[in-house]
Amino acid sequence: MPTGFNYLERGQGKPAVLCLHGLFGSPENWQSVMEELEDEFHLISLFLPLHYRDGVLSSKTPTIDQLTVYIADFLSYKGIDKVAICGNSLGGQVAIDFSRRFEERVKALILTGSAGLLERNLAGGKFIRVSRKFIAQQAAMVLFNPSIITPAFIEDIYATLSDRRQRLFLVRLAKAASNFEVKSLLPQLKGPVLLIWGRNDRITPPEVAYEFLAGLQRAELAFIDSCGHSPPLEQPRLFGKKLRHFLKNLHLEQ
Repeated sequence: MPTGFNYLERGQGKPAVLCLHGLFGSPENWQSVMEELEDEFHLISLFLPLHYRDGVLSSKTPTIDQLTVYIADFLSYKGIDKVAICGNSLGGQVAIDFSRRFEERVKALILTGSAGLLERNLAGGKFIRVSRKFIAQQAAMVLFNPSIITPAFIEDIYATLSDRRQRLFLVRLAKAASNFEVKSLLPQLKGPVLLIWGRNDRITPPEVAYEFLAGLQRAELAFIDSCGHSPPLEQPRLFGKKLRHFLKNLHLEQ
């Protein structure tokens, strides 16, 4: 089992909610949502090992399967039997796989801008060039609210992509994710699912949300206006409100 997990944690209530970020995200993407809900629920935002230096995933063949096992190991490390698992973008794809493989450990699944059916690739599968201007342009495609795209935000991504080995690692991981199609997996998910989607998502647009809805047995869909591909980051209060309502009703049903 890996050691040295990196995560944020707030609240002590039930159920435990495990939050998973996307390819260029971090646990901090969920911080404002966690602050919204910590009065009632136990929230954990896990840093996925998406850097070749982490040594958890193979630098040559990173896979969704490895990330799924990493999550199972983390929950065992924390002594948590069951969670509501919540994933954005790549994190949603991993959450789907975890929910399928470890059904007994999942109370509910929450997907937001999830990958796995269709995800528009901004750079055609390659990092064409690494510049702060290019990163800002791509970020503007992902996020509806331009105020999030600060110089510090751009600099963090630029620092990551300046490392050639890290760029290659992320390209391989993105390719592995694009090859991991979830359409056939969705009917296998028997538990309750909440889909929270940005109305202005240009990476996994609203029609993708409807496709997820059609493929799932027990799902409900909510949209957030003036919001792009990362609702937890862009509209944390509205996201938190919808998630709270879902989790409270889930508790009443059980």
